[in-house]
Amino acid sequence: MSRHVIFGNDELVIRFSGLTALAGLKHELKIPYSSIKNVQAGNFKLHWNALRLFGTSIPNGYKAGRFIYKGQKYFLSYNDASQVVVLDLEGYDYDKVVVQIGTPKQIKQAILKRCPQLA
Repeated sequence: MSRHVIFGNDELVIRFSGLTALAGLKHELKIPYSSIKNVQAGNFKLHWNALRLFGTSIPNGYKAGRFIYKGQKYFLSYNDASQVVVLDLEGYDYDKVVVQIGTPKQIKQAILKRCPQLA
């Protein structure tokens, strides 16, 4: 897979490689655990009226890059919107990060363990 997650002491690092990095115009996201306000695993639906700023968007399929909708900034990287981890963030470059990475439910649990503010 061309998306990898690293659980650091103070931050979650998501690395993109190959065509995934090229399509999303990003090689890495470093997200402090303190910026994570909510985490979900499973489905995500991007509103049809969302504006793609930089990246790739194929209708009903692959999404990668920066999008904006109703003033909220999104970073997306997925092939299958039913197998994603959705992070709601505060005080970060994006309001929402949506990535297809590993097993979403297991990634969610690993994040929850490191984010006492979500308990």
